Parts: sequence; C-alpha cells; structure tokens
Amino acid sequence: MFKINHFANSFITVEANNSIITCDPWIGKTSDNGWFSYPIKSSSEVEKKIFDSNFIYISHLHCDHYDLKTLKKFKNKNLTFLIKRFNNGVLKKRLQKFTDKKIIEIEPFKKTKINKDFTVAIIPQIISNSSNLPDNIGYDLDTSIIIQSNQYKTIFYNNVDMPMNLNVLKKINNFVKKEFKKKIDIFCYGLGTASEYPQCFLNINREKEKKRLIDKSLDEINKYLKYLKPKIFFPAGGTYAIYGKFYNLNKYIAQPSISQIKDKTSTLKTKIYNIIGGGSIDLQDSKYIINQMIDKKNKNFYQNFINKIKQSNYYYFMGPQKVNVKKLDQMFVGAKKNYLRILDNKKKINSKWSIDFKIYKNYEIDKNCLIDKEKSKLIKSYNLKNYPLDSKKISRLECHIEYQLFKSLLSGKYPWNTSLSGSTIMYKRNPNKFNVDMVFSLNFLRV
Repeated sequence: MFKINHFANSFITVEANNSIITCDPWIGKTSDNGWFSYPIKSSSEVEKKIFDSNFIYISHLHCDHYDLKTLKKFKNKNLTFLIKRFNNGVLKKRLQKFTDKKIIEIEPFKKTKINKDFTVAIIPQIISNSSNLPDNIGYDLDTSIIIQSNQYKTIFYNNVDMPMNLNVLKKINNFVKKEFKKKIDIFCYGLGTASEYPQCFLNINREKEKKRLIDKSLDEINKYLKYLKPKIFFPAGGTYAIYGKFYNLNKYIAQPSISQIKDKTSTLKTKIYNIIGGGSIDLQDSKYIINQMIDKKNKNFYQNFINKIKQSNYYYFMGPQKVNVKKLDQMFVGAKKNYLRILDNKKKINSKWSIDFKIYKNYEIDKNCLIDKEKSKLIKSYNLKNYPLDSKKISRLECHIEYQLFKSLLSGKYPWNTSLSGSTIMYKRNPNKFNVDMVFSLNFLRV
C-alpha cells in the first residue's frame, strides 16, 4: 500500500505499509500571520489519522509549515523529524528547543533510505522567486521533498511552495532519473499565489490582477506537466483562509479552481485529481484508487467557516494597549541602525527604495477592502530608505500596519517575512513591481 492524503495547504501524509510521513502539519490559526487552515472540516478527525506518524517532514520555518501547536499533538514516542541540513541551523535549533525527538538532517540532493518503507531526498531552494527577478539578499528558506515507496518504487514529488521555474524542474527531474533510476509518478504543486498580492494592495485593480495571476499559474502548470509527464497531478499549497476582521480579502486570493486546471491541461495525459481537504490517492496492487473531493466549492460550508473565523483576533493582539509613541520612536531608530548596518554588507544591491510605514492604533477596511478612514486612527509615520541621496529610479512601498504588530516586528517577537505575506498589512506600491531585495531586506529591521 502507498497512500497520499491531503488536508490543507502543504499538509500531506504519505503512507507505505506500516509507516507514515507527515509533511508540514498545520491545523487552525497560524502563529504569526492572518491565515487559518482551510478546508479542514474536522480537526479531531484529522488528528486520529495522523498523530501516530513515524516521520514529520518540515520544509521550512514559515508558520503554515512549522506549526508548534499542531506538532505538540503527535504521540509516537519514536517520532523522527526530517529536515534539510541548513547552513544557519535555525530550524534544527528551534526543533531542539521544542522536542527531544530524533532529528535527521538530510544533505540536499542526497538519496536517503529512512526505513524499510521509504527512501527520500530533500531538494534545496534553488531560486528565491518564480519570476526570475534579481535577488541579492540570498534568503535561503524553502525546500521540497521526493518520497519513494521502497515496495512499489513509486515516486512522489511534493514541491511544497518552493519557488519554481522550468529550469529548476528540469534539474530536479534529472536528479530523480539519475539517482532513483525512475521518473516522477505523482506531482503536487501550489498554483496561484500564497502571498499578500493582490488582496492586500490598495492602489491596484485586484480583480484584474487576480485573473492575471491565475492565468499565469495555469500556463505554468501546463508547461510543467507537459515536460514532466507524471501519471498524476494534484494541486497542493496555498490553500488557506484569511481570518479576523480582514476576512473580506479572501475574495481576492488568486487561486485557480480544479475545473480551470483540468480545462488548461485537457490535452495532456496526466490525470488531474482534486484531493484538497481530505481526499486521497491510494496505490494498491498496481492500481490507483482515488478519493476525490467535490469539485465545486461547498458554499454553505465555506460561508459557515468564514462566519466562524472572522470574529477571531489577530496573533499580535494582546488586548487594549496604551500607545507609547516615544518608545516606538526609540525602537525604530535602533532597528533602522541595525538594518542599514546589515545592508552595508550586501555589496551587490543596486536597486534603490523608500518604504513608508503608516502606523495605526487600529484600522478597519470598508466594503471595497480599502482602509476606512473614519474608523481608522493613524498615529505615526516612519520612513526607511537604502540610499543617501535622491534618485530617479526608486521603488516605493507604503505599509499600513497596526501599532501592536509594528512594535512586535521591531522587537523581533514575530518575523517580518510571514507578517508581510500574512494579510494583516495593507500596501501601496509604485511602480507596481515586486522588488525582491526591498521586501526581503525588512527581515533585518529589528532591534
């Protein structure tokens, strides 16, 4: 038996005989962004299925992949964690603080037999973004995993949400053919966007951008499947709901439907299945048994789900707090000094940027998902730029942030990386182009 179950986002289990590998388990609210696992219908039902897992693969440190509250529920005394051997060792150190369970660090691009049922290989992040944009920060974060059944020799490639292009896929495929002596049978990949764009951007046509991004992702998956020719593909990654008062942003999340994927890839031989939220792919006696989920979104379930989570407070909310602008000023000055010191060591950064932070005691969005000026109280603005003199070519970013979140980001309580993409910060961008260095650099803005 070789069985793949999908629950939400990149939360997947792979079973082979008596062994289970669970990938990136996440149930409920995230710890440092505004996401809620969707479409998990029953947390208790999921727990019964997975918490005797033998292995847990953690792809990277983002809170929708490394979720401590979910990890604490795993019961197997012989549980083993599988991670990439990162140069900075941060993921291992955090796991060691949390658990005394065994941790196997796997060298990237190394075929590794982990027990009698499974052989795996962890693929390192090869590019920082899927748009071939320049990156001089060098933010090594993501990984993906190849899992092979030792009995059937079936190969499953779980891309998680590692940045991808055709050259990267070719490199991975060539590695599999050389080391595993076989082609990839089952492939999963996250389509659309799992980020803050376009839903959190105030000065764009979000509906138009949503359509553009969906169309782009459909073109990409058609290209990838045409090249890779796996037997089976299912979308995985980027499935979530935005909880709390900004829940209306959900309508702008750019993710294609299963029917759109099937229509786009209809001329290919690869079978497309929808197992998002509890379905499975089961290989028995050389035959695949598919438990698909309903193709159409269950509107009643979705609406009831949103009604339930829209009342939740965000992760950074600690109850009513008195605003201390003087203290915030001191924190920003210290964080800015640290930020500029680190950037000075990044000699290859050529782009210039200016970032304005608009800080609110609290803010609300109106029915058009714009900031409601009557209900939102602006208390302070800060500017951050990486150049000493004026320049004609400047990337400008405006970030609208609530006081408690900004204070927590400056102090290092929460990482900038997840909050920036977590749909609790609203933006304006000019020009409307993703500047990789500008965004990644904010990870250094802390005291």
